[in-house]
Amino acid sequence: MSFIVHIARGYSWTPRNRRPEKLRDSLKELEELLETNTCIYTRWRNKHCCQMMLSSGVLVTLTLTGPQLEQVCVDRTLVGRLPAKTVTDAVQGDRFILLSFLEQSQVAAVYLNKKNQDSPETGRRTDKLSPSEIKVMYVEVSGRGSRLHRHVGLNRLQDVAFCWWSLNEPNEELWPWTTPNTQQSNLVLLSSSPTEGLKVVSSVRTEGNPLDCRFSLLQPYQLLTVELPPEPQGSGEGSWADSCVYECARGRLHRLSVTRIPLPSHPVSCSRHPAETMLLLALSDSSLVLYDQRREVSLLASCPVPPTLLAWHPAGSVVMVGGGQAELMCFDVGLAPVNMALMAEEVASAATLRLAQHLHCSGGLETLQWGTGLEGGSEGTDMLMLAIHGGPLAALRFKLGALTGGQMGQGEMLQQRLRCDQVREALGILEAMDWSTMGDECFRGLSAVTNHLLKLELNAEREAQLQAALGVFYASPVPLSDTVILEYREPIRKYARRFFHHLLRHQRFEKAFLLAVDLEASDLFMDLHYVASDKGELVLADVAKRKANEIEAQSIAGNGKKIIMSKQKRHQM
Repeated sequence: MSFIVHIARGYSWTPRNRRPEKLRDSLKELEELLETNTCIYTRWRNKHCCQMMLSSGVLVTLTLTGPQLEQVCVDRTLVGRLPAKTVTDAVQGDRFILLSFLEQSQVAAVYLNKKNQDSPETGRRTDKLSPSEIKVMYVEVSGRGSRLHRHVGLNRLQDVAFCWWSLNEPNEELWPWTTPNTQQSNLVLLSSSPTEGLKVVSSVRTEGNPLDCRFSLLQPYQLLTVELPPEPQGSGEGSWADSCVYECARGRLHRLSVTRIPLPSHPVSCSRHPAETMLLLALSDSSLVLYDQRREVSLLASCPVPPTLLAWHPAGSVVMVGGGQAELMCFDVGLAPVNMALMAEEVASAATLRLAQHLHCSGGLETLQWGTGLEGGSEGTDMLMLAIHGGPLAALRFKLGALTGGQMGQGEMLQQRLRCDQVREALGILEAMDWSTMGDECFRGLSAVTNHLLKLELNAEREAQLQAALGVFYASPVPLSDTVILEYREPIRKYARRFFHHLLRHQRFEKAFLLAVDLEASDLFMDLHYVASDKGELVLADVAKRKANEIEAQSIAGNGKKIIMSKQKRHQM
């Protein structure tokens, strides 16, 4: 299985320079900015508009029409109006932009007017921020020294924000005039209500060294952190990461839970699955660990590309891994690699896409950001924005094909794996799917894998794969709800019965007997009795017949009890 990636190359393109866009001049200006600035924040406002914040405070808006770049808007309004020169992180909401700085221990909020909040429509000129219509507020978040690489985040309701920094920052010294509580804090909770503005409400010091911190998309007042050992581990030693959940309640941060994940080496980056049930960690030994908190299992995969950047597709089916000299790899949710190929007359797919072979770039990747679908959701998301240190910017468009309906969900990935006869990889996707939130997709995936295998001759590998597919329902490591069991029990039972007869046809009598025991079906035992008798397996045939009679007797006794109880109830009435 492979993705087809479209990169325009080998063609001369002269951008037009008509007013008011002046695309050629704007592109030249952007190229010069990228040579001296870092891209610290990227977001897609819609399918056709991408915004970036540079470390100097310059806001860049790119407008696309299909694959064609229509407009580049370079907005310098914030330059010189912020508390410091170097922005370390930013996040944009509907009402304001939140920023942290390298030189100052402050977080700033740039409040926008109504006109600036509207998303630009395709083909319309993008309005820049107006100096007279923005308001900048800032608060102190720490009494420590400057030059800390601080990060900011905003919850989904946009009424609570945070600022955090690593405990290993070289300039995180203690100043003599700071209070003990301030000295110890590296995670600050901020209120960002429309009426009161920006203010500090709470601060804590994390037990571990934070690698990542973000608000939950499902629970807007919960913070999800990944924390590492406070002291660096030796090169030959293993490591660990704590996946922590904090709750914002009554203006305070409280740690609700912590899950320790053992790791073979030190983590360098991480990314949470969009469903927030899995955590992907990139390790210093060029490997990946995917921890599934529902199943409490970890998957390990080697990664030829030194993994420094991770970006889950919004549908949660694949994750892009970037690192090295602008190299990309793609893995599915079961942590199996997905090959990629450039659009060409002769398609040659490979596990690694080396952008340096197709783009003029000297630095490494610094940003990976998936676009959004037509309605702002995951459906139809096929664009990946790349920012390379020192430039250029790039956008990869994935051609998903007609067979997947242009979608990249977990169900579509599973079906595509089966079309390529990659059953093991399809099972990895199926095992990662969640019956409680996507029951229909899980059932379709189980049906597809089982149907695919039942059409093939049985061998030891396919027998184990059929068991694994049915075990996703019958032996789920996560207890299934009664609703899920009642809805899918009978349809899946039919597939189990087909597996039983498949075993009989290939004379796998012992395995067929055990399956009949699990299904408690007297007719299956009788089928086994007749086939075993024909093949001379008289002992097994006799045991199967006795088992069938036992089940029949139990069924008759159970029905008799029901009839007696029903008569007693009618008599009492």
